[in-house]
Amino acid sequence: MTSRRDAPAGMRRAAARTELVAVPMGEGRARVGDATVTWRDGRVGCDCPMGDAPTCLHRLVARGDERARDLGGRAGPTEPPPALVFPEPSKAEPLPAEDAARFAPILAEVDTLVAEIVTLGLGRAARVSGDRVRELAARAAAMRPRARGPRDAGLGRLARSLDRLAALLPAQGGPDAGAAEADALRELAVTRNLGRALRANTGALPLEDIAGASQRAYVEVPPIEVQGLGLEAWVAAGGVAGVTAYVAVLGEDRVLARTLLTKGKPARPADPRTWAEGLAAGPAFARSGLTMRDFARGRFTLSGARIAPSHGRLSGSRATSVALRPALPWGDDRLALHVLAGPEDASRLGRSLDFDALGRPPRSSPIVLLPVQGLSPSDFDHATQQLSVRMRIGAGVELRTSLSFREERALLFDNLEVLSRAARPPRFLCVRLAREGGSLVIEPITAMLADGSTIDLTLDVVDPALEVTR
Repeated sequence: MTSRRDAPAGMRRAAARTELVAVPMGEGRARVGDATVTWRDGRVGCDCPMGDAPTCLHRLVARGDERARDLGGRAGPTEPPPALVFPEPSKAEPLPAEDAARFAPILAEVDTLVAEIVTLGLGRAARVSGDRVRELAARAAAMRPRARGPRDAGLGRLARSLDRLAALLPAQGGPDAGAAEADALRELAVTRNLGRALRANTGALPLEDIAGASQRAYVEVPPIEVQGLGLEAWVAAGGVAGVTAYVAVLGEDRVLARTLLTKGKPARPADPRTWAEGLAAGPAFARSGLTMRDFARGRFTLSGARIAPSHGRLSGSRATSVALRPALPWGDDRLALHVLAGPEDASRLGRSLDFDALGRPPRSSPIVLLPVQGLSPSDFDHATQQLSVRMRIGAGVELRTSLSFREERALLFDNLEVLSRAARPPRFLCVRLAREGGSLVIEPITAMLADGSTIDLTLDVVDPALEVTR
């Protein structure tokens, strides 16, 4: 940077408002805050983390109003410049009309291309649209901002996404077509969302990179009533483990999740049976005495809550306040949206498992309540390492699920085998729905017994006294 005027407008405004001052240290050096600014051969350097960048806040403060060329020769601190009133920094920088006109054709072609690929399907699109994807990527990469113009509106990101999509399309007919299809759909979704973001911002271009560094993962919601559905403990690869509480939003077909994480040593993954009880003792929200178990089973009113709209994660924001209310009975009509009791419910709830052509995630975890009239004894196939359970949920309505064995399901398998042979079946099962290999998988999380008690099947050990010898 050769002049203070060459710095970005936002950084100049920050330098004008900061309380930092330049303190001469002699020999062409000055102290600004915790950083040291130096002058050598007409170049200004700084030892802060942004020292390699064209400019930084410390160098702007040391330069002052362009009259301070050699702070090292001064004997004492300079008098502060007169206070100047700067406008508050805006969150957006207007994009000139000529730039909007330059970008519009490419963005329109990206929208048309995405619609074409979704309509044709990935297999046919790989044969007829691959060249167009590569051509668009090259055009987007070649377009640069004008001299002294704003940023390139994120076209670099769009070009890279199109490049990745062009590389993934030819792999659709290969030996690993399933993984290639998932990767291509994910990249197609990124391309579509980038195009939409750029089109929406052709009139107000954020200074941050579009769809980039500072996305807001959570949004505030009005006060909502929730009812706990169940608690799940799990262990992932690498020793990362967690406890997740699922709650249903009353009056809405939506389930929210609140998760606490812990990490174990990669060589010895954490065992939920040893740490989950201590983890559950911590508050689910700041300034409240609720535990994860309370949150997973009670009924609450949440105010000031923040929710991630893409996947239904509930933030533990300090602004959230929780009012405890009597829990609803599991047969209450207000929970009807979250109960799978017949074909109509299966059709409605199955929509959350539908394939999304653009790769968008579901709004919430597919967690439902399953009324149980009877359980058939479980059957574990040692050859396929699968546990099969049949559940009767109504007159002539029976569901069957097969779960593949994984290390984190060891306790769940033991509990299901005991529960399926109990004298009386549970009244409800809180289950997670998923698709694996084209088939529906029902994974029980919590069991509600006839006496009103609950058992967390992934955390608690079912009492063998419930088992009946057959």
